[in-house]
Amino acid sequence: MSVEKKPLSCFFLPNVLCSFRKSEHFGVMSRCLKCPHFKRFEREMDEEDERVMDEIDEIRRTGVYK
Repeated sequence: MSVEKKPLSCFFLPNVLCSFRKSEHFGVMSRCLKCPHFKRFEREMDEEDERVMDEIDEIRRTGVYK
């Protein structure tokens, strides 16, 4: 009897299947940190952080939230 494993989702991006995860009880491995999906996640988070910090700086400078 063969048990077919279903692909599991990426930890970092929704709707992306991971080629590394083999079980639900998987922590982030060093391979994940080299994965293009992680790199994309990291880049998007950095862009979001920059946008939020720019908004905070604007609020501090003008006292007005847009």
